Amino acid sequence: MRTYLIEPQLMFAGYLQSFLAEAGFDVVATSHDIDGKDIALHAPAAVFVDVDFFERGGPNALCRIRQATPSAALIAYCNSDDPTYAAACFISGADAVISKHSGTERVMSSLREAALVPA
Repeated sequence: MRTYLIEPQLMFAGYLQSFLAEAGFDVVATSHDIDGKDIALHAPAAVFVDVDFFERGGPNALCRIRQATPSAALIAYCNSDDPTYAAACFISGADAVISKHSGTERVMSSLREAALVPA
């Protein structure tokens, strides 16, 4: 699945790219910020975004990404286990919300489930 990776902490981008590849995602581009034109240019089937580091908050970031690519599967990766935060992410356009606190196997299975989300 053609995937656009947004990881604000560039030192983790390579790790996440490898992790996504293991789950069957083909990362076609990586960015440290939201660039709607670049996202649209790459026409990804999925966008994987670490939402923890955006000044205006993860849900706001998700809204901006959803505007740039309305049909891609939007996967939010976050530090929160709070169901209220997850609900805000879903309302903002996420198709899946994955907690960083989940074990590796749970993150991997969540990614594989998200890959089945119809775009």
